[in-house]
Amino acid sequence: MNLLVWNLPQRCAARDVRRFLKEELGGYASDIEVHGAGTADAYATVKLATDVPYIGEAIAQKLCHQRFHDEPLRARASASADASTRLH
Repeated sequence: MNLLVWNLPQRCAARDVRRFLKEELGGYASDIEVHGAGTADAYATVKLATDVPYIGEAIAQKLCHQRFHDEPLRARASASADASTRLH
């Protein structure tokens, strides 16, 4: 299961995003990649340590209630890591 996280603040470095997501997701995050850090289109992909879709969706919903540097996060769980599935 993969997690797509977007609406990341432009002023954040990739390491800050990885650190934040690692703290929020704990043992569920096995791999975090940040794409386009410092741009308006920045997003992160996270490989989740679960293949159960409803757990992935619960994690995505939890992140959608979080703010990162005053920006509300958006997240979606997916069986695919393809960023083209991102919702705006």
